[in-house]
Amino acid sequence: MKSDKYGVPEIFEENVKGNLSYLYQDIQYVLKVPIVNFIFRTTALYEAFLQLAWSQVRPSMLTSNMENAASEIRNPKLGVDMPTINWSNHYDQATIEKIKKIIFTFNYVNSKLLIIASAWSESLSNRTIHGGNQISGYIQPGILPGLPKINLIKIESAPKEVKGLLLDIAKTHHTYDVASDYRALGRYPVFLRKSWSHLKEYIGTDSYQLLSTQLKKQSINLAHQMPFPVTINRSLLSQCYSPKDIAGIMGVISMFQQFLPPLIIDGEFFRMMLTGKELDGK
Repeated sequence: MKSDKYGVPEIFEENVKGNLSYLYQDIQYVLKVPIVNFIFRTTALYEAFLQLAWSQVRPSMLTSNMENAASEIRNPKLGVDMPTINWSNHYDQATIEKIKKIIFTFNYVNSKLLIIASAWSESLSNRTIHGGNQISGYIQPGILPGLPKINLIKIESAPKEVKGLLLDIAKTHHTYDVASDYRALGRYPVFLRKSWSHLKEYIGTDSYQLLSTQLKKQSINLAHQMPFPVTINRSLLSQCYSPKDIAGIMGVISMFQQFLPPLIIDGEFFRMMLTGKELDGK
């Protein structure tokens, strides 16, 4: 478990064993990415909750319904003019491609994570996800081919420049910790520094805040379209958790439900920093 002064406690993949290890492997298998994301590493502190909560969203996340739902919020239209930066002045082509794949990995999964967080939040607030929607098909589970191993940099051991960047990101976003996305991109400080200098200006705008709010609302609507029910609630959790722990669980879920919409926007901004354009049809 991480217990530094910089952020939220979490259980890293290299520190898991037993049932939690199998759960982490299954999360990667179902969500198709080579990382166990921050929301799971933190809720793993409440392992019984995570086991139950994951088992309730897992069937839906294997359907085409939720794969398509996630794609609806994956690449929001930003409507901002992107600076033109010739990254080949800073990195060779192989490194640029690796940065692209890292950004793709997080952009691909973050929209799924937001729907999951919203499903849990709704159910814990007694707004049950009833399920029952017709299943349009199933996806093939397993990590997407060609994605790189994600190596996260830890704030406490980061070089001074990177540590300063990561702490500035947390401060600007008013968060207790720094998302895995940034900790992965911290391995490429020139890209992160240059991109963040432009993104930071956008974060303070009304359009950024409005888009973040819209993504959260949309994710709640999409969560209620899950084909399988999510029924976890405070009464159920009271069988194994104290009121204090239940409040802690709900606080963590609420934090990530607020944390993820800006992250989806930031990820799209980073993607456009490398490509310089919106996705076709967006």
